[in-house]
Amino acid sequence: MALNKAKLETDLLNAFKIAQSDPSPNSQAEIARAIATAIHTYYIGATVNTLIDVCVASGGVNSSIPPPTGPTPGTLTAPATVKGVATGTLS
Repeated sequence: MALNKAKLETDLLNAFKIAQSDPSPNSQAEIARAIATAIHTYYIGATVNTLIDVCVASGGVNSSIPPPTGPTPGTLTAPATVKGVATGTLS
């Protein structure tokens, strides 16, 4: 999911409202916790897509001939180039 800037803004505003409603010395620690939680929630809400395109398969391309005309053993003619896409989240 895309990062939700509007929710981060709302969460930060709510954190600062703690200071307005709580005059105790403990309010600063609560504000810090609320801000940290808002930022953490913002970042872990991100979806990360990564293209993996610099990999070479171990072994390479097999030139064996399978049945029904084979089996004829073949050599590994060249490294196989592989690509992939990985999707995950921040944690």
